[in-house]
Amino acid sequence: MQCKPPVRPTTSSSALIMMTRSLLLLRYMLEFFWDLNPGDQERTVGALKIETLNLHGLNLNEAREKTLQNIAWAIKHGVDVLVINHGKGHHSSGGIGVIKAEIRKMLKDEQSLRDNGYRVIYGESDQPVALTYNEGNTLIVARNMVTEYVGGRAQQDRNLRIFSEEGKQERKAQKKWRKH
Repeated sequence: MQCKPPVRPTTSSSALIMMTRSLLLLRYMLEFFWDLNPGDQERTVGALKIETLNLHGLNLNEAREKTLQNIAWAIKHGVDVLVINHGKGHHSSGGIGVIKAEIRKMLKDEQSLRDNGYRVIYGESDQPVALTYNEGNTLIVARNMVTEYVGGRAQQDRNLRIFSEEGKQERKAQKKWRKH
């Protein structure tokens, strides 16, 4: 059996490869410069100024460093909610979220948060500000914003209606009615 020689890429596929490499290089350069002004994504929802930090793909030391940089930046710029997206840990060995656990432990001990009036809220909590998040997120929230609902005005109104005391009573009544 005779082996075929490797196929040499055509000019168009070579150009495509070069373009892909250039785009990847541009992406890495943007991420590098983005970190000079930390914060992966900033948006304002209603009255809340929200900053998002994505720690996926980082090792533990990089995640700690990037989190501390973003905390300092968020405090300096008066961010109401810093959403840290550390993931749930499904892709970690043993399915245990190492970054999640370490970041949460670090945040508990972070004095600058307490000094500047911020609280740490887990994404799985039932606090109004955390209702649209899950255990893959940890929120750093300005103390007076913990009871605010995140989302557009319609989503905020819906959350207020659903998670108010009246809404809780209504859901309980519906559950009882379905059981009978």
